Amino acid sequence: MASGQFKALTDLKSAFGKLGDDSSALLDAMRVKVDEINKFNKDSAGTDDIGKQYHQTVDQPTKDLTDLLGQVRDAFDNAGKNGQDASDLFNSTDQDLTNHVNGS
Repeated sequence: MASGQFKALTDLKSAFGKLGDDSSALLDAMRVKVDEINKFNKDSAGTDDIGKQYHQTVDQPTKDLTDLLGQVRDAFDNAGKNGQDASDLFNSTDQDLTNHVNGS
């Protein structure tokens, strides 16, 4: 920046793509584990009074956790896509400024 140039990192677009992909893969793995735990809980708690009480306590928070992981995954997907779009914009702006300076 000291030279007066505005440049995006050359790997910025791929870095944002990697962020989105890696984060989504991690969150998908977490969702699989939560689904496994939820299935185990549903199968193990039973249907007697204690099991019903257990389900009243656990089922909604487990659903909330699953929903939250989905929302976080969507946010990382959006961050990756938006970061790639910003990188494209930076590169386009850099080219436009270069053309302007060169009189093109």
